[in-house]
Amino acid sequence: MRARDNAYSRFIAAAKIVLPLAALGLLSTIFMISRDHGKGGEDGLPPYAKVEIEGILRDQRLGAPNYAGVTRDGTAISVRADTARADPDSPGRSEASNMQARLDLPDGSSAEIEARTGSVDTADQVAVLEGDARISTSTGYIIETDRLRSAFADTDVEADGPVNADGPPGRIEAGRMTLRADPDHEGRYLLVFKDGVRLVYEPEN
Repeated sequence: MRARDNAYSRFIAAAKIVLPLAALGLLSTIFMISRDHGKGGEDGLPPYAKVEIEGILRDQRLGAPNYAGVTRDGTAISVRADTARADPDSPGRSEASNMQARLDLPDGSSAEIEARTGSVDTADQVAVLEGDARISTSTGYIIETDRLRSAFADTDVEADGPVNADGPPGRIEAGRMTLRADPDHEGRYLLVFKDGVRLVYEPEN
């Protein structure tokens, strides 16, 4: 029993010397690595890291941003993009690339929107999708236009320029399009084509 106590005491005494020495060795290694990396730049950062950080600070870019909310009439809206950059001249506004949005309406229907570029303005509660904008609805419509505007407060999607659409009635061309709540029937939504509407009816064989 006494031999075990002596061996344990010797182990504790050795550990009190070896462990601090090992810790000092690790710390010196860390400082050496830091000094080696510091050779890449004046502030101790590798050149590529410094350039990337400066670019992010300058552009205020966000990777894979997303916005989600519910309108006052109950439509769930989600908006996402590959990247977004804050507009320094307009607080609350961000410009985005490869935007996608989805609307799940209370009546059970849905619409998916995509575009190459766009912007989100949290102050005005609106998203604008531009550049080959495309809407696909669960009711069978595929709509293409240059620019779409979607509000966040209420279900309100508008294309204020020419649109081309394929749907159950056939091929549709129009000067404008809106998707809004039906003012005469609560819980229903209307997809309306306006201004010089042209319908090419395609009967089923």
